[in-house]
Order: sequence, then C-alpha cells, then structure tokens
Amino acid sequence: MLNTTIARRVLATGAGAAMLSVGAFAAPADAATRQNGLVNVALTDTTVQVPISVAANVCGVAVGVLSSALVQGPVDCEALGGAEATNVDNGGNDNTRQEGLVNVSATDTVVQIPVGIAANVCGVAASVLAGPNIQFPVDCTAEGVSIANA
Repeated sequence: MLNTTIARRVLATGAGAAMLSVGAFAAPADAATRQNGLVNVALTDTTVQVPISVAANVCGVAVGVLSSALVQGPVDCEALGGAEATNVDNGGNDNTRQEGLVNVSATDTVVQIPVGIAANVCGVAASVLAGPNIQFPVDCTAEGVSIANA
C-alpha cells in the first residue's frame, strides 16, 4: 500500500509539472485580436504618415503691354513649407474579441497627415497702355509649417 501511495504522488507531481509547462508555452499574446466572422480585418500597431509640404513663389514678375519705362526694383522672395509626422509607440496591450458577419478592429492605429503650405505672390507689376511704371523694392516671406505628434 505504501508503494501505491508513493507511485500516485510521483505520477500526480509529474502530470502537474507537464500541465504547467504546456500551459506556459500556450499562453496567448498580450495584444491578441480574436475575430470570428465572414470578413475579418485587424489593423494592430499600424502607423500611416503622409507629411505634405508645398512651397510656391510668384515673385518679381513685370509685364508691360504697349507701355514705356517699366522699371522694377529688386525683389527678395522666400517661401518655406515644412511638414513633420512623428509617432510615439504607446505600447497598448488591447485584447479585442469580435464575433459577427463583418469584423473590423483598429487598435493602436495612428494616422497623421500634416500639411505645410507656403505661397508668395509679390513683386508683380503689370502695365497696359501706360507711361512710366516704377516698382519699388519688395521683400516677401511666407512660411507654412505643420507638425503632428502621436
């Protein structure tokens, strides 16, 4: 009887250790997305960044039609356009469970579309059937900056 009790304890200890080791390897991930349906879409830890920067100058244009003495002064024109997108991972641990015909999960998703636009229209002189047309010096600066941080 003593041998049977010891054998049971050894078997129970071995079975318990085997179940613990299998359970340790089969643990689900922290951010598991579980979907059950016909159409399943999961966007997890996704970053979409589209920085757009545009700089345009229309400066120092002199147009004379049937005119005399068209004088244009110096034109200093500058346009700067900047766009920046920065994503900081927040390490979200979302656990999503969906069941239905169409399942869409967007967890820890960042979409950034910063737009920086700078445009100058300066130092433009136009004369039509005119006498002396004098344009004085022109300084133009335009700056468009757009920054998105997540």
